[in-house]
Amino acid sequence: MPNTQREPAQKRQEIIASVADHLLREGFRNSGLRALAKSVGISDRMIMYYFETKEELITEAMLLLADGLASGLELALPERQASGTQIVTALVDMALREDSKPMLTLWFEIVGLAVRGDEPYKSTARLFLSRWEEWIEGKLGPKHRHRAPSLLAQVEGEVMIRLLKA
Repeated sequence: MPNTQREPAQKRQEIIASVADHLLREGFRNSGLRALAKSVGISDRMIMYYFETKEELITEAMLLLADGLASGLELALPERQASGTQIVTALVDMALREDSKPMLTLWFEIVGLAVRGDEPYKSTARLFLSRWEEWIEGKLGPKHRHRAPSLLAQVEGEVMIRLLKA
């Protein structure tokens, strides 16, 4: 007889993945607890069984997206070492791909909320940025690690300008 009840940890991960997908589709404009629960296919009370707060759920979903983005970085530039120009070109190209648009849209929404000081967006944005900086540092190597923040700023600026001009 098959076990119809999933382990709580597995169900929790399924909820996080569904909410991450919801955020990519809808952004934060439709991220009330009821809307999130509906996208998962359970009640809002059931979500609260697995997560203490909506902010905890949103944070977990954003961290899942950050992990996916981190693995995508390696695909964008698989070479072990790269120049600043190669890094900027690869990241801008990756960001401007059509399949990156939902994540990019969500990223700029997170940044806007983070700048206002809203949590969990501020701490999550910092986490995304630190992961990108670490990745860039690794590609630049020890001699040029100090350039990582400026290269990341260049990527962010170039992507924003291109999106606004499109």
